[in-house]
Amino acid sequence: MNYLSHRDMQIMDINSAYYGVPRERLMENAGRKVYEAIKKRFNIENLRVAVYCGLGNNGGDGFVVARYLAKGGARVVVVLAGDEDNIRTKEARKNYDALKKEKVKVCNELPPGDWDVIVDALLGTGIKGDLREPYRSLVEEINSLDAYKVSVDLPSGLNSAPVVNPDLVVTFHRTKKGLESFEHEVADIGIPREAETFVGPGEVLVNLGKRDEEAKKGDYGRVLVVGGGADYYGAPILAATAALYSGADLVYLVVPEENYDVTRSYFPDFIVRKYSGKWLNHEGTAATMELMDRCDSLVIGPGLGLTPETKKAVVEILNEVKKPVVVDADAIKAIAGHKIRGTVVVTPHKGEFKYLSGNSLSGDLKEKGRTVVRSAASLGATVLLKGSTDIIGSPDGRVKYCSSGNPGMTVGGTGDVLAGIVGSFLAQGLTPFDAACCGAFVNGFAGDELCSEKGYAFTASDLALEVPYAIKKILDFARS
Repeated sequence: MNYLSHRDMQIMDINSAYYGVPRERLMENAGRKVYEAIKKRFNIENLRVAVYCGLGNNGGDGFVVARYLAKGGARVVVVLAGDEDNIRTKEARKNYDALKKEKVKVCNELPPGDWDVIVDALLGTGIKGDLREPYRSLVEEINSLDAYKVSVDLPSGLNSAPVVNPDLVVTFHRTKKGLESFEHEVADIGIPREAETFVGPGEVLVNLGKRDEEAKKGDYGRVLVVGGGADYYGAPILAATAALYSGADLVYLVVPEENYDVTRSYFPDFIVRKYSGKWLNHEGTAATMELMDRCDSLVIGPGLGLTPETKKAVVEILNEVKKPVVVDADAIKAIAGHKIRGTVVVTPHKGEFKYLSGNSLSGDLKEKGRTVVRSAASLGATVLLKGSTDIIGSPDGRVKYCSSGNPGMTVGGTGDVLAGIVGSFLAQGLTPFDAACCGAFVNGFAGDELCSEKGYAFTASDLALEVPYAIKKILDFARS
């Protein structure tokens, strides 16, 4: 059974608004579906109903249920778990105000009387540990009442103690873990398909939306970028710039001596180490492994070239590194035919994907997604396939798509920027799949912001510098 977690629902809730279905509409639909489930079982006219509402969005769903019941002729009272001034979300507040216009009685204690139906809309997902007051007492009160009990989405207190024991749970979109022992029905509340299958602001907020105010330098990641050669010096600089601008605390670069001066003079924020020679070699391998002891992730490949010595060095490094790695650009070709070990994200375009996996991409987007997932499982690495729609496949079978971005991003270097962003997110503690999903979305969103300002004529340097503004806009949207 493919269950939805609290985290999944958080992400989909935010992504739904991004893909055109605002949270307010989802709340309205959720409350209406619970009302319809009650209406199927009872004559609403003069039905005596007590709706227990929390102060968050689950309570907001309950306000909608109460409003529909009142309009249908039921005798409704709402028991609010706290002061109305503490209602936490704007959607719940709006529905509370609409409820008051219907002249529904709201109180903090259940009035004496007999009740036909109790609606439990106290708490949704995400509760950890035993319930605190007033929720504990309200859950115990609900369980003590001789009435038909309906829980909204989940029984309040599920996975905690105490927990509501309902006769029916009306859950939304898909079933949730823990409902196996309860009678429940799944209601479609209009969450768009894209909110679950495509990456959006939800992933970014859930993974990157909060920092510890007591954090110190280094707590949010140290990234090592290994790249550059006699032909290319800019690619590792782009990756390193993007890593810094996507939130990493420190970024190190290992480059050949020929590229050293231009690299260290580009940004005072870089920490640059050099090795002799024009291409990555055994000395570069030693420098990389020495620095990896103090770094949290590695980005390898931008601008490396494909000399035999370089390809050998890439394989040696990847065999030894125990930290998360982004394998990009020339490093992808270097590892073809080798088993990947460890925590790895590979970022190929279509041609590199075929070279690496031996698989051609055909069919519709869903079929391509299956091909990417099979290849990820075979490689033992998360694959971020770059294209007009990015495809992120995990070895465990998960797949997501990313539609942010535009044709202006065909300019050289945007893939290096993407690699740097993903490397930064890995260093900040994200899983490979989450880092790849968030990296793809942020990279494309930054490109879309540039396109709206400049048209298609922007550079990869522009893109890297746009990244922090893009992240802020994404988080602002997700929190709104």
